[in-house]
Amino acid sequence: MTCSLTVTLISEHQMGDCGNEWKYDLEAKVFNQGLKGEGVISVPKHTLAVGALKKPFGLPAPLILSAGECTGDLLIKVKLTATEVDQFVNDVGKTSMEFRLDSPGANGGSVTRELEISAGVREAPGIRNLNSVFTLKVRFDLVCE
Repeated sequence: MTCSLTVTLISEHQMGDCGNEWKYDLEAKVFNQGLKGEGVISVPKHTLAVGALKKPFGLPAPLILSAGECTGDLLIKVKLTATEVDQFVNDVGKTSMEFRLDSPGANGGSVTRELEISAGVREAPGIRNLNSVFTLKVRFDLVCE
């Protein structure tokens, strides 16, 4: 029995004073006795006002990754690169995290987990003390069939 992991963007949000033109990439990797699947969801430049909580721009398609056999737990690694787009120098923040998902096992089934990942972004050049935090809410659905 094999598993697949579906990564779905649920919402985006930003707070701070860097600006309101954003783009971002979310990279995901699935490990189950070695790397089993990896991919990227890229969201192009768009306007995101300070404090607004919105669905991801363009409603990007979910990322479906192979997760190997349905035994033990999976290690999921995600990396967010958020960019506030400027005319001359873009402001970039990066963060990563990892977590474990228990496999439903040989009988099949599914497991769902939602989490938020946030990247701090500092205005460049650093002459002015302007900062923002970009937050992405993501759902991970592990299905074993």
